[in-house]
Amino acid sequence: MRYALSLPEEFALLSVTDTGAVRDAAQAAIGCAAAELGELALRGKVLVDCRKREVGGLHVYLTGGARVRLVDTGGTGLAWADALLAELASHGVEHGKIVLAKWLRRRRGAFSLHCATLVQRGLVRHESVRRLFGAEARYLPDTAVRDALAADIHATGRGLQMQDAHMLLLSDLVVGCGLARDLNITIPVQQRLKRARGGGSVALLPEAMLDTSAVLAAAVPRRSRRQG
Repeated sequence: MRYALSLPEEFALLSVTDTGAVRDAAQAAIGCAAAELGELALRGKVLVDCRKREVGGLHVYLTGGARVRLVDTGGTGLAWADALLAELASHGVEHGKIVLAKWLRRRRGAFSLHCATLVQRGLVRHESVRRLFGAEARYLPDTAVRDALAADIHATGRGLQMQDAHMLLLSDLVVGCGLARDLNITIPVQQRLKRARGGGSVALLPEAMLDTSAVLAAAVPRRSRRQG
C-alpha cells in the first residue's frame, strides 16, 4: 500500500508510537536525514560512496569517511528536496567534499520538517502535552497507514515480492537501525544474507543503489541505551 509519501516522510511516520511518542529522538533525526538523501538517490540526484570489500561472498562497507556525491542538481519538483540539493551543492563547493556523517548531523531538524508535512497531509496529528518543565510534542499517527507500510516492508523483506529501489532504501533503513523490531517486522536470516550478497529480491537493482542504501542504513544509530 503506497500513499505517495517520500522516504523521509515514511521514516518519520514509522518512528512514532500509537501514543504519539517518538521511539528514539536521535534515531528519528538521523534516520530522516539519511532518508532525505535516499529520496534524492531515487531521483538520480546523489549517490553515497565508500570503500567496500567482499568477505565470504558478503559485501562489507567501510563507512568511515563515506561521502555524498552529487550526480545532478536539476530540480525535483519537491520544495524541500530542491532546497536540499542547493544546500548540498553549496556545501560541496565550500568544503570540497560532503562527508556523510557530518552532513547527517547538520540536518538534525529533518524529523520535525517531515512530521510537519505529515500533519498537513492528515497522516499525523500534532499535540502539545504539558509537563512540569514545559510542553512535550506528540505526533499521533494514522495507524492504518503506518501499519500498512510496515506490512509492505515485512512482505518484501521475506522475499514474497521483488523489491524496487524505494522499498530497498526504506527496508534497509528500518531494519538496519533496529526499528523493525518495534514494528513487528521480521526478516529471516537467509533473506538478510541474500541482501548482503546483492541477491534475492534485490538482484535486479543497480549496484550503486545497493551500495548507497547500505551505507545510509549503516549511518543511522540504533536505539540509545536510555530509551531501551
